[in-house]
Amino acid sequence: RTIFVETLRGKSLARTLMNYCLSDFELTGNIIELGSGSVRASYYRFIKFREPYNLTHVDYYKTGPNYIKLDLEKPFPVEHDSFDWVMCFNTLEHIYNFENVVKESYRILKKGGLFIGSAPFLYPFHPDPHDYLRYSHEALLKMFEKEKYICRRMLYCGLGPFSTSIAHWATFLPTITRPWPILPGIFLDAVFHKLSKSSIMRYPLGYVFAFEKPAD
Repeated sequence: RTIFVETLRGKSLARTLMNYCLSDFELTGNIIELGSGSVRASYYRFIKFREPYNLTHVDYYKTGPNYIKLDLEKPFPVEHDSFDWVMCFNTLEHIYNFENVVKESYRILKKGGLFIGSAPFLYPFHPDPHDYLRYSHEALLKMFEKEKYICRRMLYCGLGPFSTSIAHWATFLPTITRPWPILPGIFLDAVFHKLSKSSIMRYPLGYVFAFEKPAD
């Protein structure tokens, strides 16, 4: 039902699955979002925020209440151990110096704090203003574990090769018709998954992940 409704809203299958994965997370405390873009982003309808919480947005191009303008490729002008959560959704692929984001996020997180993010994998080129990289789940693990994070969640945003393939060309269809070609792809993926249990891992549109800064 979620896939059908969200594609009718004009969301891609990749964004729909990402949002669905994020519905498992409940955030509270001091939160910073890197590369915020719009505060009306669809994932805000899925992530749960529990009071008390304070949300700070980071974006290089936008300003407004609770916004910080900074360059994610350079050291953050933010104090050590300031945040309980760092959110970073569909941003890492646009950052060439991704190591700075991972390292600086570790620095500004409190002990026991979590970096929650998403990144595309089998997804078209989409510059904003640039599009540099695609990360496998193995690359994400290496990137974060190198900085001493502990992986708490790695979710594969995909259903298999058929829906992944169909999802790319379905975006060219009128919004009202997009769910219809995707639904047969989902059925075929369910059948294929019985034959190959690794199909979801092998053909993800992207990932949702959570890494913890150790409390010790």
